[in-house]
Amino acid sequence: MIMNQLRKLSEKISDDKKVLLINRFHSIFALYLLFGWIFVSQRQVLVFIIPTLQFQFLVNDNMCILTQLENRYLKEEKKEDSFIGKKLAEYKIELSDRNREIMINGLIYLSFSLSYWWM
Repeated sequence: MIMNQLRKLSEKISDDKKVLLINRFHSIFALYLLFGWIFVSQRQVLVFIIPTLQFQFLVNDNMCILTQLENRYLKEEKKEDSFIGKKLAEYKIELSDRNREIMINGLIYLSFSLSYWWM
């Protein structure tokens, strides 16, 4: 019953709005992953979520499931390879794919370490 209601609601929302909603959620989630350790109550959550997320990246060709969902609704000509790549491009920051991956994994590891250390 709930799934049918969600499908009907999803059909009413245009693909562009779905992309926008997913993108906004993705941005908020990325900020949470990076800075959630500031809140004492979130440290234990992050100590669980971050390794789970890293495992998801490993088994999913280094692509976030939210990026895949966003790409599913994007027009073919607008698809790009990664969420972070798109965000960096918005601010005119150019990094090689390798340096971008090092930056992402380094920041996520730092967030995990801080969450674990201050838990």
